[in-house]
Formats: sequence, structure tokens, C-alpha cells
Amino acid sequence: MTELHTIACIGEQEPINVTSIAERINLSKGNTSKIAHKLLKAGWVRKAQLNDNKKEVYFRLTPVGKKLFAAHDELHTKEKQRMYEFLERYNESELEFIKRLFGDMVDFYR
Repeated sequence: MTELHTIACIGEQEPINVTSIAERINLSKGNTSKIAHKLLKAGWVRKAQLNDNKKEVYFRLTPVGKKLFAAHDELHTKEKQRMYEFLERYNESELEFIKRLFGDMVDFYR
């Protein structure tokens, strides 16, 4: 799953460097580098350099990586639609209560 979320992050932000990926998906730079190396070997991402910064390495999706990114995005869209359909069974005041309950639970477990 982490590899897939890394591909999603790169697809949404490309070109993007290891530091930015790590910050966006809340991983260490070391783990992010390992995942990026795996994705490079698999052919899903490629390294790139910007014209004004030859020192830093950035990542972009390959055509195969873009297909995987699109499939992942479509899956999220379908799941979001399923959630909206599920929530339609509740009225506005019930949804407000659910929102408050989940917010309170998040605060409780922090």
C-alpha cells in the first residue's frame, strides 16, 4: 500500500523529490528513498532533474506508472461515491452528530 500511495503522491505532485514525498505521506526520508528505488526498479517511476537544479533528484511517473495512478484514482472515486450513497440514509442532524462523535474520538485518542 505504501508503494501505491507513493505513486499517487508522485502522480499528484510531479516532479517531486524524496523530501516532499516523505512529508506528504508522513514517512521518513530513508523509507521514502527505499520505496522510490523499488518503484524505479519496477519501472513505475523515473528520475528527473530540473533545468535550474541539477543537484536534486525528482521523480515522475512512467507511462505504466500513470496507468497505475489512474486506476488508483478511479478506485478512490468509486469508494467515495459508495460512501456518499451510504451516508444518504442519514438526515442532516444525524450526520452532524456523527461528525461531532468522530471528531471527539480523534481528539480523545491523540
